[in-house]
Amino acid sequence: MTSVHEESRVAEVDSLRGIAALAVMLFHFIYRYPTPTKPKNELIAKIFGYFPIQDFYLGELAVYLFFIISGFVISISALKCKTVAEFGYRRFSRLYPVYWSAVIVLSLIVLLLDGENNLSLLQVVANLTMLQEYFRLPHVSSVFWSLIIELHFYILVAFVIGLGLMKYRGILLVIWSVTVFLYGFYSIPNPVPWPIVRVLLLDYGHFFVYGIAIYQLWDSNQSGADKSNQLTLFLILISIASCLIRYPVTVNVILLSLYLLFYVAVMHSLPVFRNRVLVYFGGISYALYLVHQIIGPIVMRHIAMPRVVEIAVASAVAIIVATALTWWVERPALKWLRINRPDWAR
Repeated sequence: MTSVHEESRVAEVDSLRGIAALAVMLFHFIYRYPTPTKPKNELIAKIFGYFPIQDFYLGELAVYLFFIISGFVISISALKCKTVAEFGYRRFSRLYPVYWSAVIVLSLIVLLLDGENNLSLLQVVANLTMLQEYFRLPHVSSVFWSLIIELHFYILVAFVIGLGLMKYRGILLVIWSVTVFLYGFYSIPNPVPWPIVRVLLLDYGHFFVYGIAIYQLWDSNQSGADKSNQLTLFLILISIASCLIRYPVTVNVILLSLYLLFYVAVMHSLPVFRNRVLVYFGGISYALYLVHQIIGPIVMRHIAMPRVVEIAVASAVAIIVATALTWWVERPALKWLRINRPDWAR
């Protein structure tokens, strides 16, 4: 297909990234900060007669969309990379430079403006590795929890590439997706050690599986092959089944809506998913996700204004900071690292 068609697909996926990032930010600003004086579920309970969804899931649903997007995008990247070194270098250049800058900026903001902070130098240094959970140290920003999930997905893909198993990826996907599905039957606590759960992504792998499956549908559509590939349909169905056995009915309604949204955005050319505003937010989505959770509450605490104004100002500041990090750090660093890519990463 033409490069124009490929670019439109990238734009549509970027729009979904933008939607996910905005959803996470607005959840934190509207629902989490500050702690409400009345029960959070009071209004919704009056409408529905009960509170239909736990606030835990409200914050995570948009993150699940990020995981689905990663399954799709990393499928493209993995097939382009000839070696594990090339794949690792590409992921590093995309992930770490803006992450490091965000950790530093957020740490300075917390130290200078948050009078109740207990941030330590050791915590900051550990966060720079993105592996702070393994050092049993807290995240500089609580939203960093999802980055370790993404990182483990990259490691799994790198493992497959490094062992030359990409030609067997269909079999490996079946084994992995079935394992993830079976893990969903365990209650908490379960006998599977936490490191194994984390490394094999047994708790979130079904979202990545769905993204991979939709990539395969999209790729088949691009090449004119049969879109009803049995492996792809199996991956979609087992991903849905994994959701159904894990989450409450109300959560599954939203999740299946997100699944449908992603399918429509990727497989059909709808103008709404090429909207310039959404594409723009998709472009700054990573930086926005990284910085908003610290910046927003601090801004809102320092301006004594009506709640709606506080949310608007906090959102504007977070978007400005995210834009600055994207334009002044993420894109220049990515360009420089790709231009100066060493021979071992080719």
